[in-house]
Amino acid sequence: MCGIAGSYGPADIRRMTATLTHRGPDDEGFYSDGPVQLGARRLAIIDLNTGHQPLATATGSHWIAFNGELFNYLEIRTELEKQGFKFKTTSDTEVVVTAYQAWGPGCLDRFVGMFAFAIWNGREIFIARDRLGEKPLFFWHKGGRFLFASEIKALLVEVEPEADFDDRFPVLEAVLEPDTLFRGIRALEPGCHLLFDGETVSVKRYWTIPEAPADHRNAPELAEELRSLLADAVRLRLRSDVPVGLFLSGGLDSSLLAAMAKPAKTFTCHLPYGPAYDELNYARVMGDALGCEMHTVTVTPEDFRRDFPKVIWHLEQPIATTSSIAEFALARLASQHVKVAIGGQGSDEAFGGYVRYALLAEEERLGRSPLFREYRPLAKLLWGSEVFGPAADRYFKLIQRGVGSSAPLDEVRRIFDRSGSLVDRMGAVDFRMTFPSLITMNDRASAAFGVENRTPFLDHRVVEFAFRLPQSMKLQGAQTKILLREAARGLIPDAIVDRPDKQGLGVPVGRWLRHELRGWADELCSSLEQRGIRLEPSQNRGEFDRTLFTRVSLELWFRTFIDGRGRGPIL
Repeated sequence: MCGIAGSYGPADIRRMTATLTHRGPDDEGFYSDGPVQLGARRLAIIDLNTGHQPLATATGSHWIAFNGELFNYLEIRTELEKQGFKFKTTSDTEVVVTAYQAWGPGCLDRFVGMFAFAIWNGREIFIARDRLGEKPLFFWHKGGRFLFASEIKALLVEVEPEADFDDRFPVLEAVLEPDTLFRGIRALEPGCHLLFDGETVSVKRYWTIPEAPADHRNAPELAEELRSLLADAVRLRLRSDVPVGLFLSGGLDSSLLAAMAKPAKTFTCHLPYGPAYDELNYARVMGDALGCEMHTVTVTPEDFRRDFPKVIWHLEQPIATTSSIAEFALARLASQHVKVAIGGQGSDEAFGGYVRYALLAEEERLGRSPLFREYRPLAKLLWGSEVFGPAADRYFKLIQRGVGSSAPLDEVRRIFDRSGSLVDRMGAVDFRMTFPSLITMNDRASAAFGVENRTPFLDHRVVEFAFRLPQSMKLQGAQTKILLREAARGLIPDAIVDRPDKQGLGVPVGRWLRHELRGWADELCSSLEQRGIRLEPSQNRGEFDRTLFTRVSLELWFRTFIDGRGRGPIL
């Protein structure tokens, strides 16, 4: 993992790159050629001695600044060497730039990895981002001037921050890429590449979640293929010249990865607020089965008050999850022991793991039942007038947070027009609309402490396999992740395979803000209202209401990036 920055036209590339030091504490480098400048901060994971960036092909015709990892770089290097290409280093970065030299944008179809990179060939800048957005990339363009960077704060060295806040944000309590909360600054979307020729920005999509026909093989055959795919995804992500650990929650996903990776060290967050928040006992079951060295961290209200302004500075935009404080604490803990950690992000979206999937699927099943055909008015009287309505609208209701623009609903409806099962369409919506907050949290937490977070479930081969499955292999009544559980059985303890109460990394932030931290929260919310912003929830969501947390996050964002220009956390 690294931090990259660049410009076409005048820019202080050294200051831009310096803002990314946390992403790459081990090394820095610069390159300039005519109007183009490249900068890189490096976290050394592979080829510790000769992987200095920016880096050129052996012929010197192409230069690259690269963030992330190309996990199948050894296989691609062998293929390129057979075609006569030479290499000066043993780094994956040189494989990426040489692959582009050989195959152009088509090289992206061959990559298994998480990445965001920029290549200059003397004529134009080519920028690409991995399929599922594991690594970030932002850009700004005006006239013949073009800037890009791994994080927005690097662009703010050259661009005056101006808030682009309207009624789109409150709907999901997050922005939808390519939009950002900064006027004129855009995100390169996952699965896209960009070409800048000195005048024009051209963005094209090279990958999307497939709409494949269902794979109707039996469960044992599918489970065997899934085990094989995951084992290979883990094997590739264990490639490292530094120690590798694992984030272990005690749930199905991280436990299965732990069984395959067999890490020497694992890292778990302990939240002593009852079973709805704390999974330490399950993590210990898996840790004992592995015989690994376990490390735990606890997060308190005082930790949240002290550290959350720093978290907002790293995140750069409010996100729709309260788990960030725990993720940052885990990354800090991991950084004391390893430079690489494996995590389980992406499994719920791919394999049907969210309870809301079961809720809507059950409604759809009841709606098709002959028993309800004549009793729909009675059902609407009991359950509400919207029950059995359009599936897209019903699902939007489950993910909607606040009141605002109709654009997010329109996007959900567009995605629901795709082919595939109901659970596939819900998963595709989540990868587009809710998952970006989660993967941003993972990236920024690990980047803050010089740790690389690797996520085997986001291997595109695994995701494509998941979206070929029939719905019955993901969801059956109230049982989620049907095939994944089958694949895990025998590899991890049955107590974890069969547990019905997995909640995710929840943190009782709402409780803290209403009680222990109420004075602090009230002051921030009052300040936000003075800016003319008053967020309201779309409906009563009970424990799932995040409105107070979002108000606090948004005011801290204004203070940090609009009032303070992103120079540092507002403490």
